[in-house]
Amino acid sequence: MSAGASIGVVLAGGGTGGHIHPNLAVAHELERLAPGRCRFVLVVSDRAVDRRVLESATIAGEPVRFEVSPAKPLAMKPVGLVRFAMRWGGGVRAGREAVRSLRKECGRVVMLATGGFVSAPAVMGARAEHVERIVVNLDAVPGKANRLASRFATETLSVGRELRPIVGERWRDLPSQAEAREGFGLDRGVRTLLVTGGSQGARSVNRFVLACLREHREMDAWQVIHQTGEGEQAECAAAWTELGIRAFVAPYIDGMERAFAAADAVVCRGGAGTIADLWASGRPALILPYPYHRDRHQALNAAPLAEVGGATLVEDHVDPIRNANAHGEPLRRLLDDAERGAMARAMGGLGPADGAETLARRVLGG
Repeated sequence: MSAGASIGVVLAGGGTGGHIHPNLAVAHELERLAPGRCRFVLVVSDRAVDRRVLESATIAGEPVRFEVSPAKPLAMKPVGLVRFAMRWGGGVRAGREAVRSLRKECGRVVMLATGGFVSAPAVMGARAEHVERIVVNLDAVPGKANRLASRFATETLSVGRELRPIVGERWRDLPSQAEAREGFGLDRGVRTLLVTGGSQGARSVNRFVLACLREHREMDAWQVIHQTGEGEQAECAAAWTELGIRAFVAPYIDGMERAFAAADAVVCRGGAGTIADLWASGRPALILPYPYHRDRHQALNAAPLAEVGGATLVEDHVDPIRNANAHGEPLRRLLDDAERGAMARAMGGLGPADGAETLARRVLGG
């Protein structure tokens, strides 16, 4: 990156891949639009998932610079509140240090925060350093961290209102569907179902699909890519073998855009990152939002896809047999060629997932 870089961009967010990937997407878009003009520092959590995402990440071919924040999630129980309070100051300092490190190199510094418990103290730190602070709500309903971060922001933008979904640069140059399938060791010409509970997996989604297919056997002409989450891989792989269905099974897939490129249909959660990938890929889906969020934000994230007819939104009852009984018919429709084709055409009307470009132009425009 050029020594004459003029804009420093602090990208705050962590705790799940769903917060880090959008930040990396904006960084790559900035580098595409303004090569060599920007320098970047990410502020992330100390969770293993953050480290795993960053290990393979680069910006302009260079390893990602980052600050690890000691911040912890806000919890209402006494122990959680104490932990949150004790780590808040360290989280603020991590944000300030990131700003200061870029201020030495750049004439202007901007903080962009995409949520997670890292964001709020980092944005407060940026306010103390008197730099611009943009908070992005990735979910349809802002979480506690973003509601708090927005109090310290100079601007707040929301996906679904001011922005379309944010996806990474790798969406620009994907392999063909046949090539993507081959990359997972699957047959190039066989219909493919992607099952994913997001970067951390979802046990009830895994169990629902397997219980449904044990009962109804609709997938004899299909194969599967299954991101299971930690601790689920062996059991799910054995179940697909028992069903006689060819499958690629992994706890975590680095580069989920390749999995979406390979798929014909998707069964998934409704996290912001998954909805962005569905939007960008145009793949029809059966969506089971996480059932324990009081604000039901995953259901609201998925609503635009369901409203146009590109996805079916159902309730996760958690119990696999209950889910299979309740949602076997929507899964059957998803696997039906004619029904799935109509859903895919509906998805095509959503427009491009160009939120990263919108944000990059906002940062560059000042």
